[in-house]
Amino acid sequence: MQLRTLAVLLAVLSTVTITGCGGGGGGGSSNTPTVQDADSDGIADADDNCVNDANADQADSDVDGAGDACDAIPTTYAYEDENSANTVSYTGQTARQVLVSDLVDAMNAQTRDAVNVPAGVVTDLEFYYSFDSALRDASYTATFDLSGGENIIGNDTDPAATTIAPGAISSGKVVKSKIAGEDSATHILGGEFFGWTGFTTPADLMDEFLRLLGEEAADTTDSITISGGTANIVAATVTEEGLDLRQLVQKFLLGALTFSQGTADYLSIDYGSDANLTLAAGKTYTEGAHDFDEAFGYFGAARNYNDLTDAQIRNGYEFPASDSVVTDSAIDVRNEFNFGNSTNCAKRDQGSAGNTNPTDYTKEAFDAFLLGREILQNAATGATETAPGALSAEAATALATQITIAAQTWEKCIAATVIHYINDVTGDMGNFVGDDFADLDNFLDLAKHWGEMKGFALGLQFSPYSPFRTGEVMVNGAAQAVSVDVDDLKQVMSLMGEAPVLADGSQGGVAPSGTAADARTAYLADLQAARDILQAAYAFDAENVANW
Repeated sequence: MQLRTLAVLLAVLSTVTITGCGGGGGGGSSNTPTVQDADSDGIADADDNCVNDANADQADSDVDGAGDACDAIPTTYAYEDENSANTVSYTGQTARQVLVSDLVDAMNAQTRDAVNVPAGVVTDLEFYYSFDSALRDASYTATFDLSGGENIIGNDTDPAATTIAPGAISSGKVVKSKIAGEDSATHILGGEFFGWTGFTTPADLMDEFLRLLGEEAADTTDSITISGGTANIVAATVTEEGLDLRQLVQKFLLGALTFSQGTADYLSIDYGSDANLTLAAGKTYTEGAHDFDEAFGYFGAARNYNDLTDAQIRNGYEFPASDSVVTDSAIDVRNEFNFGNSTNCAKRDQGSAGNTNPTDYTKEAFDAFLLGREILQNAATGATETAPGALSAEAATALATQITIAAQTWEKCIAATVIHYINDVTGDMGNFVGDDFADLDNFLDLAKHWGEMKGFALGLQFSPYSPFRTGEVMVNGAAQAVSVDVDDLKQVMSLMGEAPVLADGSQGGVAPSGTAADARTAYLADLQAARDILQAAYAFDAENVANW
């Protein structure tokens, strides 16, 4: 008999009068056993994990012996040790988020000019991507700012300012050294990188994107055919074939850097090992808890993520709601700003809000990160630099479930965003005028949306928790089998191609074999097929897929 069932039975029996047998005819004696139940929840105090708080379900999410009713899971990403010292740190991840943002700003600032030297343009961009970190930090001009011009802080000593450099948050950080395959060969999962012909590593593809961007910045002649004439492309980051290199670079890095590091690296360690249950040298946190924090840092959410609306999250921050971890009239980018993929979760939630089965990916992902980190904080009790804490088998199982939920919900946000841009590309192609673009904006919209679609899609290959690798997807906290594998993801990449199909039916500079109309129709069918595969892989609701 299960302990909880026995406890309930005892509570019921406590209300029953037991009559003893004895000699004599009319008299008798009765004994009423007393079972203590201070909170009247039907669970005897001796077996109740919250003696003074009614909780008949005995829920104990973090499996620490104290029920959720009296030992609530934190609602913000904040954890302390037995001495009330902060144990959370992921400044290096925040610094890299800022580096990627500054790289995007640098790409946006590029102009087409014949005096530009392609190699020089590439070097300027590599300053944010692969330049020697010590030299870079010493000469860095702070450019990261907030849309409203409010003050920012990124450390505990410098005064608030309207801009901040990544070195002020954490020095010596480089983007390229952490992208999939560069930090560890195993982070190109399955020993291969796929999705773009001729490139065997993400770093090689990134180098190609930057090389092409350098060439575009020096070419003033690129033009496209529009209804009634031609138009110079003007935008320095867009090729005549419709590759928006700024979008490809940014979205690809959100997969090859942040998503890969978060899932294939930091969420994939052995959290139960003695090494990961031991305090890091000179720190208040265990090695494992710190790795978990670093995964959270790459997800990019503010520590009060659950307290913010989707509208506030999607824009990164919003005063005064975001300035609430430490209210000081400044946004602390270490804990009060939403970066990268965390904002896409909010956008997709907004995109399904009016549907029959709206998503709540922001809450699902954040709650999983919160609970997983609470389990690790419990496991750190008593840990020192030489003696580990303890992670029970039950707690390890609960942690593994939360890690899977966090990783897969993060991935769902990316996959749903791919679907969003499939829908956008489909709409852009519907605006063509015959075999021409309606106008320059029609072409630039197509290039932008296709670059975001393909850039995000490339990132789906980097997680070991992906349903394309496990054959399962978490739905309402439970694993559900899905009939997909890595070959299906490769098929998605193939269906998208390596450039959009343009109004004249060409793709990647290659003219169509038949009519332009036939080429467009075939490509739209390919995009629909890719969308169908993604819908099946993540068990997405059909209405949400149509409306994202």
